Amino acid sequence: MFALVAFGLSAQEVQNVSNGTVYLRDKASDHWYIGLGGGTNLYFTKAENDAKASYGDRLGWNGQLEIGRWQSPIWGARFVLDAGLIKHVINPLPAKLQGNDHNWGSFHVDLLYNFSNAVVGYNPDRVYSLIPYAGVGYAYGLVDWKKPNDAAGSSLFKNQNQSLTWNAGLINNFQLTKKFGLFIELGARALQGTFDWTENTDYDYDFMLTGVAGLKLGLGGKQEFTPAELMDYNLINDLNSQINRLRAENAELSKRPAGCPDCPDVVVPPPAPEENVYVPNVVLFRINSATIDKNQQISVYNTAEYLKANPNATVKIIAYADKKTGSPAYNLALSEKRAKAVAKALTGEYGIDSSRVSVDWKGDTEQPYAQNDFNRVAIFFAE
Repeated sequence: MFALVAFGLSAQEVQNVSNGTVYLRDKASDHWYIGLGGGTNLYFTKAENDAKASYGDRLGWNGQLEIGRWQSPIWGARFVLDAGLIKHVINPLPAKLQGNDHNWGSFHVDLLYNFSNAVVGYNPDRVYSLIPYAGVGYAYGLVDWKKPNDAAGSSLFKNQNQSLTWNAGLINNFQLTKKFGLFIELGARALQGTFDWTENTDYDYDFMLTGVAGLKLGLGGKQEFTPAELMDYNLINDLNSQINRLRAENAELSKRPAGCPDCPDVVVPPPAPEENVYVPNVVLFRINSATIDKNQQISVYNTAEYLKANPNATVKIIAYADKKTGSPAYNLALSEKRAKAVAKALTGEYGIDSSRVSVDWKGDTEQPYAQNDFNRVAIFFAE
């Protein structure tokens, strides 16, 4: 079941998420993580004496090991191994088991849903995420039989200290770096009513609440998702129209005579002195990103070459964010990151002195282009 959930969509070329953004398909080794944590549990049963004990006195311990994978920024799956102790302060177990620890071990497979990414939008730099989960599993009781041949306890064989479980909960995830984070998990599971060896219960199910805190580590490949750069079909159609027009003009020109002996000679003026003319360059960004894509590096390179050829020239970089995505405050911060990323590329990768490069950012307060997607941009201005 875990393999189906984790890899069921891996054959697709791209991954669609509910907010409409399309993400590139990554390697099967990407987006895996492992988690380790410990905490406490509280077991709810029909046992006569157990109900009289305070909640604080009934807290038992448990530990947890998990491995999981995110299939998209919103959906993921995990496999969890956990174990612990059900603590009964006034032990409700039959005489045969009095004084024995009621340990247990279990595993469960869960479907993960990143609520923060689904509602607010994917942000690889987000620190806190709320992640609900639901799944199924199996639990087995590990009771120490001190008197295995005691006839007085023979009735225990009518009960089961193993059970299928139904699991659900909330994970509070704190991502501190790309591959390291902390989590606080609050969970609940339903088990068969006789799992704790109590008899004659009127309840079909017992319930266990768990609280676990721990750390998570990214495994292997990349952890972040990359939005796909989709084609602008309007632009493609426009370019095709221009190509067809030029072909038609060439066809007409080919019908003209190759020479004209009666035409006067044309005097060709000498070429004008060569000048370095700067044409403004732009760097386009993916949605919610301040990373310069490889296909945008040419603009940074051309600007660096212009500055090297004109030692007295300076350049100003102004960055923007599109108005239809994010809040004004978030977009302002995003455009600042974009401007500084481009400036860093000029100075760090191409050796341009930082005194010749200035930056500014406008967020979504200004939209230099009519098409919304084009406003995820940083523009170079020669000064």
